[in-house]
Amino acid sequence: MTVDTEGTRPSRTWNSRELLIIGAFGALGAVVTATASPATAAVALVSPVAYALVAGIHFVLPITAGIMLRSWRAIPLTALFTAALAFPFSTLGLLLFPALALPTLAVGLAVKMTGCRWQSPARWAVAAVVGAVVIYAISLVVIRPDLFSAALLVSVLAARLVSTGLAVVIAHLIVASLARAGVRVH
Repeated sequence: MTVDTEGTRPSRTWNSRELLIIGAFGALGAVVTATASPATAAVALVSPVAYALVAGIHFVLPITAGIMLRSWRAIPLTALFTAALAFPFSTLGLLLFPALALPTLAVGLAVKMTGCRWQSPARWAVAAVVGAVVIYAISLVVIRPDLFSAALLVSVLAARLVSTGLAVVIAHLIVASLARAGVRVH
C-alpha cells in the first residue's frame, strides 16, 4: 500500500508478483472457459437450471486470485483477463466480458464493503450471494421468454446461489492446498 504525494488517500499499486498471479489464474480460467464452452452451451440449451449449476466454475479462479492476494480488485481483474483470452473461443463471444466481469466485480465490491476479517465465512457468504444475484439478473436476458415461470426463476436463482457458493468454497480449498504445498499466499 502506498500513499499518494498529497497524502489524501491510500492507493494500491500492483507489483509484478501480483500481476503474474492474476495472469496465471486468468490464463488458466481462459483454458477452462474455452474447453468447457461447447459443453456449457449444450447444457444451457437443454436446461437453464442445469446451466446455472455448472456455470459457477467460471467464478472459481478469479475468487482464488482474490483470496490469494487478499485483494478484492484481483477478482474482477482476473475475470477480465480470462474473458480477453477466452472470448474468441467461447460461444458467448464478446458477451463473455459482461458475463464474467459484472458478477466478479459485484463479488469483489461485496468483499470490499464487508468490514470483517478477510477469511470470514460471513464475508464470503455475502459475496457469493451478491455475485449470484448479479449473474442471475444477467441470465434472465438469455432465458427464452416462453420458458419463464415462477418455478423456473426460483430454480435458476437457487442454482446460481449454490454454484457461486460452491465456487467460493472451492477457491478457499485451492488456496489452502497451495499454502500446504508451500506457495506463498500473501
